[in-house]
Formats: sequence, C-alpha cells, structure tokens
Amino acid sequence: MDDTINSTIMKTTTPVDEKEEYSDDGFDSQDLTYNCNQIRARIRNFLGTKEMTLKEFLKECQVNAGPYYRFMDLNGPNRAKIDKKKQKVNDKKRKATEQRDEKAKKFKNGLGLLIRIQETDLDDDEVYDDCDDIRKKISEFLGEKIVTQTAFLKALGNVSTNSLRSFMSMKRGAGSGAGNVVYRTAYVFLEKKRILEGVKKTKKRLDNEAKQGPGGFELRHDDGKRFYLASEL
Repeated sequence: MDDTINSTIMKTTTPVDEKEEYSDDGFDSQDLTYNCNQIRARIRNFLGTKEMTLKEFLKECQVNAGPYYRFMDLNGPNRAKIDKKKQKVNDKKRKATEQRDEKAKKFKNGLGLLIRIQETDLDDDEVYDDCDDIRKKISEFLGEKIVTQTAFLKALGNVSTNSLRSFMSMKRGAGSGAGNVVYRTAYVFLEKKRILEGVKKTKKRLDNEAKQGPGGFELRHDDGKRFYLASEL
C-alpha cells in the first residue's frame, strides 16, 4: 500500500488504544496499530473518497477480490477467521452479482458501439467480402455477446430474424446468399465497425477489391451450380 492510501486511511478514524491486545495469525500483536473492524472502516472510508477504484486498490495491495470480500464481510475487532459455510454462500451471491453487473456493463457498452458504428461514414458501399466471410464475421460478432441478436438486426435496418436465419444456414459458397438482404446490410455494418476500430484490410479483402473491381461482388444468389445446353457440351 503506497503513501497515498496509507495517509488517507490513517486520517479516517482515531487510532486504537495502544494497550489493547490483538492476536492475528502471522502477526505480532505489538506490530498492529488498528484492529480488524478499524481497518475495514478505513478501507470503506478510503474507497468512498473515489481516489481509487476497488480494482486499483486491490492491485496496489496485491490482494485478490475473494479474500478482500471475505475479510470485509466479517465483524469483530479480532475476527479474520472465516466461517466456511457463510463464505460459500457469500461467494456464490457475489459471483452472481458480479456476473449480472458485467452483463449489464457489456450491454451498455454494446449499445454505445452500435450508435458509434451507425454514425461512422462509409465512402463506398460496394461489397468486397464474400458470403462466407460475412457469415463468419456475423458469428464472431454475435458470439462476443456484447449486443443481442435483436439489437444487431435493428442496427442492420430492422432486418427480420428469418432473413438472418436463412442467410446463416445456407451452404458454403462465395455467392451463396448474395441476394439475401442480410448480406449487404451486414457487410456495411461490419465495414463501418472495421473503420471505427482502425482495423486494416486483410490480404483476402485487398485481393477481392483487385479482382472484383469497382462494382464489388454481385448481389444475387449464386450457389455455384451451372446449367448448359446439350449443344454447348
């Protein structure tokens, strides 16, 4: 704990009587100035100043979140021993809360990302990723779980779930699904995301631009099948 934390915590309450005795495993009672309750109070007061986040405080103290919460849940001047049953219940509740908070944070950040993507300018709207590339990118984006599928489809222009399902379930092929509305709208969305995040174009993408020219990929379904007249064979 550095001088900033030390000085702030030390100012929060009055030191305990020096004659009071303490017993804590691994420490000599003569080395302790404050009892467990006082330390807990000082920690709460320090974190209340907002000089540090809890994460920064734990990193500075080189303490993991689990032991910290277990210590803070205890009560008593000399209590640092842990009720294992209570610890298990508290850990379970805390984990559920942290997961819920993390999910809410992700969702909030995800909605912010959607807004920034929609506000990003795209000079050309020709498509230079094939259908397989777009299917892969959609799967990866939704797999991050930062936005719901519903929010994603809304960002594409209120595309229907059926259209997405149809596009994603098509057989592999560069043009398989090119006539589906998801193909172009998802390309525009993902291209804006790439620009927003400053991601460079892949070699395949550059090759596609050179091969397809200024028009990009055709926006019509192509499953790779070809039919010929008998006279042409």
